[in-house]
Amino acid sequence: MYNRLLRNAFISLLAASALTGVVPAAAHAAPATRDGMAECDGPYDQLETVLKIGQRLAPGEKLTSPTKSTELVMQWDGNLVLYALGNPGGPKLPLWNSGTYGNWAAYALMQEDGNFVVYKDGGSPQTGGGIWHTNTYGDHTDTKPRAMLEWSGNFRVIGRKEQEFLGLHWSAMRRERTTKVCANDAVSQYRYRFDGDWAQSATVWMVLQDDGNLVIHRKSDGKAIWYSGTYNTGYHTTELSIAADGNLTLRDWFSPHTVAWSAGTGNNPGAYALLQDDGNFVVYKADGGPGKGGALWASGTYNKI
Repeated sequence: MYNRLLRNAFISLLAASALTGVVPAAAHAAPATRDGMAECDGPYDQLETVLKIGQRLAPGEKLTSPTKSTELVMQWDGNLVLYALGNPGGPKLPLWNSGTYGNWAAYALMQEDGNFVVYKDGGSPQTGGGIWHTNTYGDHTDTKPRAMLEWSGNFRVIGRKEQEFLGLHWSAMRRERTTKVCANDAVSQYRYRFDGDWAQSATVWMVLQDDGNLVIHRKSDGKAIWYSGTYNTGYHTTELSIAADGNLTLRDWFSPHTVAWSAGTGNNPGAYALLQDDGNFVVYKADGGPGKGGALWASGTYNKI
């Protein structure tokens, strides 16, 4: 159930000093379960923590998202890693990494040409030595290239190269979602749309991994305490959503009728799923909820945190 992301990223996390970026302003007013996050949808605020042209992440330095939910760390082992933050001083969950470990004292640079590059120790745009990059260099002059952690916690780079589907940016596609997954209807589509979407309660993280597996990790030690068993489905993109009839499923985004996993909660219009502070992931009837009853399915992880 563990994919390469987790194996690579846990290799090394050394103490990091904070890199000064954008100072977040007050969150915009919105109905929220957390600051700036709507009950069933994603973040609304547009704040960013930014690395501008010419700025770098030196070994041991980090960039922290405006919500302080994620941090991008340039590790001493050469790996650039995006972590979800948990309890202060506790484990952190790796969400994405550059796969460049084994290059001691490597650093990352936001270049004027729009490319964000990890260089070996002693390397530079003039001397070479790049070991990973976002491939966002180009000739567009009407953009302001920058690397950033967004309000959603995602790591994104704005470059100068026009790319199909992505425009002028590159993204790690690791967006924090809300703890409540609402049923789709004719107006709104609430879903974990891309592999890498994740959510957190006070005690657990829940991640839709690149391999299609939905995994719940406890924050106390980072251990996986539940998973859907849908790894290596071969789907290009896996989607977690609740249909209008209330059924919670993991399915192929490009072929919605191809279902990898189902909670079997259909025939319950308006049902919703909730990642709770007690560590349980529960599907409730429309009028149910914590303290009300009406649970239709649960991960059974309430006693494993």
